[in-house]
Amino acid sequence: MSKKQKIYPWLMIITTGLLCGVVSGVFTQVMGLFLTPLANSIGGGKLGSVSYYYTVLILATAVGTTLVGKFIHKVNVSVMLLGSIIVAAISTWLFSKANSVVAFYILAGVVGICCGFSGYVVQGVVINNWFVKKKNFAFTAGAFFNTIFLAVITPIASKIIQSNGWRKAFIILAIIMLIIGVPCGLFTKVEPARLGLLPYGINSQDELKKINSEDNEGTGGSSNSSKVIFSLSFVLVLIFFCFNEFAGNMTSLWPSFAEGVGFGANVGGLIATIITVADLIMTPLFGITSDRFGGRKALPWWLFLTILAPVLMIVANQARLIPLALVAAVPADAISVVMGSGEQVFAKDILGKNFDAGYSYASSITYVVSAFATPVLSNIADTTHNWNIVVGIVAICEFVVLLAVIFGENRAKKLAD
Repeated sequence: MSKKQKIYPWLMIITTGLLCGVVSGVFTQVMGLFLTPLANSIGGGKLGSVSYYYTVLILATAVGTTLVGKFIHKVNVSVMLLGSIIVAAISTWLFSKANSVVAFYILAGVVGICCGFSGYVVQGVVINNWFVKKKNFAFTAGAFFNTIFLAVITPIASKIIQSNGWRKAFIILAIIMLIIGVPCGLFTKVEPARLGLLPYGINSQDELKKINSEDNEGTGGSSNSSKVIFSLSFVLVLIFFCFNEFAGNMTSLWPSFAEGVGFGANVGGLIATIITVADLIMTPLFGITSDRFGGRKALPWWLFLTILAPVLMIVANQARLIPLALVAAVPADAISVVMGSGEQVFAKDILGKNFDAGYSYASSITYVVSAFATPVLSNIADTTHNWNIVVGIVAICEFVVLLAVIFGENRAKKLAD
């Protein structure tokens, strides 16, 4: 086995993980640090005037993921990624020059397309193609590098904003984006055959041909887009993605929940911190368990945690137990874990050879749902003045996801037998 064959599959985990962080992570998670100073500077002091940035961003990302799913195997992915990074970096620099909300929204649309061209769908397709064995672990390992990057860059960006202002912070982020993103983009290849290599876990071309022929038999030898979209497998993936992503938007609202029920802003901050720290442990743990036991056995247990967390939060609110709310923050991180790696594992299990097309289309539709999830949950809280209802909806959504997993994984097992 050549040195390149040993190293390159694992290099794909690092490059795609960092690309997700340096583009999608920056424009979703890190951008949250800029909203208040942006509102005070160009938004007339109103947070709502700039918060629709996320709606524009996610809808544009949906467009990007739809497009990338159509031609990812037809283009030089390294060139596509390189172009996305450069455009994203230029847009980030232009953010520093923005003097109106309109300009801010326009740039959100541009970087949203870049997120689609270099984010989680690309990562899922690349890792799916590069790994046969330890594929579930590889999906999660990619998410872990994304988590590590965000854990480092978030406090740095916060400090820069506080010390030098939001305009300078955008410029520094643009430079970081180029330093990390350009080499990652150049090294990333959509499939090992482009380099004359084999996927991880395959020892010969004959073994690879045998696996491909078995996959083609299992899918009728076709991955036609219309057949994928109208299949029961795709519907189950779509249910998993949409309900899980809708519930996942609660992650950004836990601090608001803490303040809304009277626990205070400090408790809200502690909940957010606990979730971030827990992610560094739970993300690799998900990879280990899903790789060892498979998605059919591992996912239900992880989804049990996603249901347990909101239930504990409701109990904590009713009993006025702040320590219980802090404890509940640990399983609450499972929602974020399942949103990322869990979606890839489930889609891979039941879509099989149709993973690339099915994952792309499902993600595109899900982004549209996700774009409005936070406003919907926030408006429910405002209208009812009852956060238990909001948190209860999260638990119900995750229960629907659990049902989709139980039915879908059993169906996939029967098809494989």
